[in-house]
Amino acid sequence: MFWSFLDSFGVYLVKFGFSIVIARTLSPEDYGLMGMIVIFISLGQMMMQSGFSMALIQKKESTDTDLSTAFWFNVVVAGIIYIILYFSAEAIATFFGKPILVSITRVASAGIILNSLCSVQVSILTKRMDFKKLTGINLAGALISGTTGLILALKGYAVWALVFQTLAGNVVYLAGLWIISGWKPRFIFSFQSFKSLFNFGYKILLQGLTDVIFTKSYFPLIGKFFSVAQLGFYTNASRFYEIFIRQTANSVTRVIFPAFSAIQDEREKFNSNYLKSFNLLALVTYLGSLILVISSRPFVVIALTDKWLPAVPYMQVFFLDGFFFPLMMFNQNILYSVGKGGLSLKIDIVRKVVILASIYILFRYGILALIAGQVFSTLVALILSGLAVTRIQGINSRSILMTMVKLLLIAGLCFLVSYYIIDRVTLSDWVELGLKITLVPVIFIALARLFGIDAVAELRTFLKDFRTRQVKT
Repeated sequence: MFWSFLDSFGVYLVKFGFSIVIARTLSPEDYGLMGMIVIFISLGQMMMQSGFSMALIQKKESTDTDLSTAFWFNVVVAGIIYIILYFSAEAIATFFGKPILVSITRVASAGIILNSLCSVQVSILTKRMDFKKLTGINLAGALISGTTGLILALKGYAVWALVFQTLAGNVVYLAGLWIISGWKPRFIFSFQSFKSLFNFGYKILLQGLTDVIFTKSYFPLIGKFFSVAQLGFYTNASRFYEIFIRQTANSVTRVIFPAFSAIQDEREKFNSNYLKSFNLLALVTYLGSLILVISSRPFVVIALTDKWLPAVPYMQVFFLDGFFFPLMMFNQNILYSVGKGGLSLKIDIVRKVVILASIYILFRYGILALIAGQVFSTLVALILSGLAVTRIQGINSRSILMTMVKLLLIAGLCFLVSYYIIDRVTLSDWVELGLKITLVPVIFIALARLFGIDAVAELRTFLKDFRTRQVKT
């Protein structure tokens, strides 16, 4: 868990730093152009993996035949997807009325092929829980890709700085995984292995495809009916949401899935670890999301300059999703770890129906309303997935519910302190930001102890034990 979090927050802190500098250099319109094609690239990435990465991790014994079969399937699918996007680029550009999207789509799509060449290696290291090596590779990729994007941005390459920033990271990631994983594909393809992997992976694929379609569809929708600048504000707000919220969820779930898969037959141990992990995750994500919401405005002024202030409301509503999304992903991976992928898929379909309904109802009320609809859909999925896990495993849901209610109440009280005390005093942006990231967390932890949140003591014990183990090592 330590290395997974270091990967997410150490590596993404590097990406975060580069994002700030690059955003100060480029215009909202540049980000808007990239936002127009994000759904097509994301769909291609999801179809390329086809759920095989998760299937290889969930399978207790993955043979070399399984690994090679998954590798060659991913490569062939990636090639087909690239060809489709290459010849569809003109139609995409015509739809948005931006001729430059032809070349952008064709170049950016190459990242799908690069990622197909290393997806199996990622699964191998993840199954070994060797996140230390993954962290090193990701850090190198973040530094090189960020440097590439920054240099190109400063030299006036505009949107191309964002395109080649991503591709540079893909190349470094590919090279690092081939060197470090120690695995090379053999010229083997087994239909039996394919069938075994696909029987589990197609559920992941369907869930992933619908997730991309329903969450990334906002980009072309906003790009078509709103200005390019507004899409740029939405795109950059979404990028910070990806860094802070989605990556938090990913850093947890990629550890949770293999760890709980290994003890899926030990119910008592499984349930005990579930309760402890869920409560710890809730404490951390509620505090983190609160800080992100209240600190958005001074952060944007200091880091991105005033030209990005219209993105602040988008960021704040996006960050509200942090109260629910990591916990929802945690529960979904728990369901997958006990072989209930079909149930997780059904819950995800309900979430997508809520998203679709919110788009239809809220589109007329603007971009903020659309983002709020996404947050509400996550809350619905969290409730349903929580009920599913507790029912299947025979866990008492009352303790989980009480913890969440208490944490929401504490977060609300801290928000009131920020809004009615800190925001009412005339302070410089630096002082305001400093108070919100130092004083508010102290108040939050103090209230959590006062309310009897067990996760505070568990977190302290966890960190103490971890430090002790590191000293011994």
